This record gives sequence, structure tokens and C-alpha cells, in this order.
Amino acid sequence: MENKSKIKNQKSKIGAPRSCFAFLLLTFYFGLSTTSVFSQPPDCSKFKEGKFRIADTRAGAVIIAERKSDYQTESSETLKAIVRFRITWQDNCNYTLHLDKVIRNENKMNFPADMTISVKIVATADNTYTQEVTSSVINGTYRTEVTRIN
Repeated sequence: MENKSKIKNQKSKIGAPRSCFAFLLLTFYFGLSTTSVFSQPPDCSKFKEGKFRIADTRAGAVIIAERKSDYQTESSETLKAIVRFRITWQDNCNYTLHLDKVIRNENKMNFPADMTISVKIVATADNTYTQEVTSSVINGTYRTEVTRIN
């Protein structure tokens, strides 16, 4: 009888940590699955084409970008420039702009022939998105707010 009692006590002592471990494991699993639901990537597909207003605080200008098919044309009255880029989408939220043609350049800005701009859309809302931009002509990464205007 004493042996049965000892075995029963050992089982209850071992059972508690196992059930705690199982509880923690389940909590961790469900915690990850709910976190992944709330941290889904932004829906960028609705911004692949259209007309956009880019408030570029680094350049101190408002840029109007029109994106159609394989091209994006950017114009700025402040900079007195119109530039066309060839656009290459890496995935739904990342694309690269390659300088294709300088259409207008009254301020004689330097647009290197091999100029590239890499864009990552990091957040979206109804008709706006936030993008992280890197470029072959500017050091570092910076963020701008983009609003659809059509």
C-alpha cells in the first residue's frame, strides 16, 4: 500500500510540471498565431498604378508621381523637373525605379544615367501608404508619406 501511495505522489508531482509545460506550449503557440494574424504584410497591390502625391521632406518638395504599367513619371513644380523611371516590382510591396528619361530639368539638377531608387511600402491605409526609400544618389534610408490622388 505504501508503494502505491508513493507512486501516486510521484505521478502527481510529475504531472503538474507536464501540465504547466503543456499550458505554456499552447499559450506560446496560440500567442504566435494571433501575433501573425495582426502583423500581416500591408496590401500594396492597390498602389501598383495610379497618380500619387509624395510629400518629400528631404527634398523640400511635393512630387506628383504617375505610375502606369512599366513606368513612373515624377514631376515637381518646386524642383522644376519631370523625370521618367522604369519600374521593376520585386514583389507586392517592393519595387525599384531606374532612370529612363529626364523630360524637364530647368534647375539643372544632377540626374545620373544609372540612378536607381529602391522603395519598400511598409504600411498602408485607405488611400495612403508609407514608404522607405534608398537611392544610388542619397546616403541612408528615409520615409515618406504617399497619397493616392486619383
